[in-house]
Amino acid sequence: MTQKTYRCEECEHEITQDAALPAPDCCGDSMKALPPCEKSHNAESARLADSDEACDDGIM
Repeated sequence: MTQKTYRCEECEHEITQDAALPAPDCCGDSMKALPPCEKSHNAESARLADSDEACDDGIM
């Protein structure tokens, strides 16, 4: 099954769930899906040095 990560824009709570399920609610509104990460996880990409926004890296 494919997983998708959602984040509440109000309280920044994150939930990872099955992608086939509808977006969960938090703080009275639907949570927004995080965009997929576009950088690899190896040290050569220096991903941790970037100040990118949160993304769904698909790793649990």
